[in-house]
Amino acid sequence: MRLTPSVGRIAALAAIAVAAAPLVSCGQLGQLADALKPYTPKIHFKTLSLQGLSFSQIDVDFVFTIDNPNPLNVKLDTFSYALGLEGVRLVSGVNEQGVALKAKGSSELSLPVSLRFSDIFEAVSSAAGKDELDFALSGDFGFQTPVGMARVPFEEEGSFPVIHAPDVSLEGIRMGKLDLLKQTASLRIDIGLANPSGGSALSFSGFDYNIALGDSPVATGLVNDIPEVGAGARQTVTIPLDLDLRSVGSAIVSAVTGKKALDVKLGATVQVGTPFGKVPLSVDESGNLKIL
Repeated sequence: MRLTPSVGRIAALAAIAVAAAPLVSCGQLGQLADALKPYTPKIHFKTLSLQGLSFSQIDVDFVFTIDNPNPLNVKLDTFSYALGLEGVRLVSGVNEQGVALKAKGSSELSLPVSLRFSDIFEAVSSAAGKDELDFALSGDFGFQTPVGMARVPFEEEGSFPVIHAPDVSLEGIRMGKLDLLKQTASLRIDIGLANPSGGSALSFSGFDYNIALGDSPVATGLVNDIPEVGAGARQTVTIPLDLDLRSVGSAIVSAVTGKKALDVKLGATVQVGTPFGKVPLSVDESGNLKIL
């Protein structure tokens, strides 16, 4: 079989390197390595691709393009990486599984990274009030050549998305109207929504709630019309609660009629609008609240 000029040149360089390795100096090996540079794959950082996002964790892929100028398939033997946010190193590692690269073409390689926001905020003190943090990703790719492992370093910088969960709390319970003749009571439960650490306003939609007084479920509902909560701000959402006192326990009747304290439990799910899309949030709050 006749080799093409490019393949023949690679083969010749390989043969020279193998035959001459015991005889040549380090400087000569360096010259051989320089000769192989045109055939070493080139690395380009393409994008940071968001794969999954919740208020507890973020999953991203750092996507690279590897251009292989050779007419033969080349194997990426290993690559190492270290990721830092705002100058604080968070993860590092070495992948030695190997990746086959296309001949005379481009191949994509994705480096998946998953981070818990609690770990980010604990390590990066400057994260409060920000939607994005500066990232630095560095490392090298290792390709096997006739003169040994050729390592191609990379160092990339960019912006890494972060989100801060809102605070949802039970603020209080107020008496609306009490009708002892009809054995009914109207209460108002105030729920606080706060955005203490986010860099942008948060929106809320589909606040699907259930409320229990003591151990008795008393109400379910859906609230859609909730204004945005700006960075560092808070607001109150009021949920009306109409009780039939004949259908609840005596302890609740006593607390309502005497304006005493009640154990209130709030469960809810809500879609929170962030700079990176809507993120679901589950709420489970309880408190002992005095009726005002």
